[in-house]
Amino acid sequence: MNQKRRLPLGISDYRTIVDNHYLYVDKTEYIEKLENVSRYAFLLRPRRFGKTLFTSTLEYYYGINYKDDFERLFGNTYIGQNPTEDRNSYYVLQFSFTGLKTDTEKELVESFRNSTLESYEKFCEKYNLKLDYKKEGEPADILANFVTKFIGAVTDGELFVIIDEYDHFANELLSFQTQLFSKLVAKTGFVRKWYEKIKDGTAEGVIQRFFATGVSPITLDSLTSGFNIAEDYTRDIWFNEIMGFTEKEVRYLIDETLPNMSQTEKDSIYGEMKKYYNGYLFCEDTDVRVFNSNMSLSYLAAYARNNKPPRTLLNTSIASDYSKLRKLFALKDRSSNYEVVQEILEGQPQHAVITSQFSLEKRFDKDDFRSLLFYLGYLTIGSFDGMRLDLVIPNYVVKELYFSYFEEMLREEYKYHLETTDYRDALWLVAKDGDNSGLVACLETILGAMSNRDAIGMDEKRLQAICFAICMPAGYYVVESENEANKGYIDLQLMKQSGVNVNYYAIIEFKYLSKADGTEANINKQLADAKGQLAKYSAAPKFKEMNNLKKWAVVFVGDKCVRNVEV
Repeated sequence: MNQKRRLPLGISDYRTIVDNHYLYVDKTEYIEKLENVSRYAFLLRPRRFGKTLFTSTLEYYYGINYKDDFERLFGNTYIGQNPTEDRNSYYVLQFSFTGLKTDTEKELVESFRNSTLESYEKFCEKYNLKLDYKKEGEPADILANFVTKFIGAVTDGELFVIIDEYDHFANELLSFQTQLFSKLVAKTGFVRKWYEKIKDGTAEGVIQRFFATGVSPITLDSLTSGFNIAEDYTRDIWFNEIMGFTEKEVRYLIDETLPNMSQTEKDSIYGEMKKYYNGYLFCEDTDVRVFNSNMSLSYLAAYARNNKPPRTLLNTSIASDYSKLRKLFALKDRSSNYEVVQEILEGQPQHAVITSQFSLEKRFDKDDFRSLLFYLGYLTIGSFDGMRLDLVIPNYVVKELYFSYFEEMLREEYKYHLETTDYRDALWLVAKDGDNSGLVACLETILGAMSNRDAIGMDEKRLQAICFAICMPAGYYVVESENEANKGYIDLQLMKQSGVNVNYYAIIEFKYLSKADGTEANINKQLADAKGQLAKYSAAPKFKEMNNLKKWAVVFVGDKCVRNVEV
């Protein structure tokens, strides 16, 4: 029996992975590529994409104190077999801006100062240096003094500055305190001044390399005003696959993690993972899409433990991260942003020119918001015809996040009295008994809470979106909308969820009429149309052999279901 290899789930220290023989997807060729393009680089990726591990890899490769460990750490990697002249040549000074306090200006400045002071102390301990640098005052002044003391103590030493999650605290500020963000980051605040001192260090020749990573370019306009010598390689074709996993890499992980499964089983697992976690494309000049690395590792780790898929597609920590980012949806003009989200939920194409830098001191339009969703990982490049670029939802998990947000917005705005348990109970009836009455009742409750003004904009697309949003939390089905079947598009289908066994699956065709149009003749016509569409869809090969497939034609007039017919 072949031996399973361990996945480095939650481990972002490169040396720990190597020393403990965890599986490692070799991304070290990008060290060489970075050297070939710039000494000072920014690169952004969505949450949980392997950014911290990559910065850790840079530290061990360039750190002068790891010279004797080079063969052990990198011997089996691309860069170990193709080392550059700069390997183990620098004193690496690392910063991470996660966990800073952002409630008040005073707390943020103090928290930023303490975080950087901790980095200086770790640096001195790592390189056995005694630097008598100042520890009070403005963060920029402390950094400048630290660099001066370093130059005096290490006359022939050069620094490589690495910053992980450079924008983390800024994103927190933008979620709650836009004015404080503008004061401290976007204008002439302490953050920009701190970056100006890094630039001064490059001019003095002591800071020879710089690499910073994060999620959002919201702060790049501000920071690069202070540090304008760095290049942003987020959307460069050379670095499309620098983080995340390609198809080849995911199949390698499956082979190593689940060695005793048949190829057919492995192909099935890959297909599920592709649907859930793949789809990200960061440059329109390539067609190589990548998987979210942390989500993929979490899925495979659960499979390796239990010999079946995890019960939830997102683990708690990842869901929490995305929940925080979702607060940025209210940035600047919430109503305008909501219109974009509504278009996305209804499947409308999102044409955009991706903004490379944002400034909140300037206007923030729909193109900017779509671009922000791209950087956060809520949208990705779908297609590019040489003129117009379309953004799409990358995968099923992100679609699930959208619809959970949509349901929260509906609940907040219309104050209806439904809980997740109500949705779960309604879907349980579908799954166990093939009964959709609970689902219809939930829809009636939500529509009933909507004002007449909002009901004017109601149509089948919006009804379909609402139903999608309330079906997803139950976790019994993969919920899909507008899936092609027999040259048509199904309004809603409830299909097989990995690891979940149900008695019934379903496809639903919705029709909606306003109260003014809800005549008996119109109702009957809409019902006949829905029945005809369902008959056409169910003749598709993927449904033909499904004896437990329920097919429902559902007609609403205003906030009431007037026909609910099984076909």
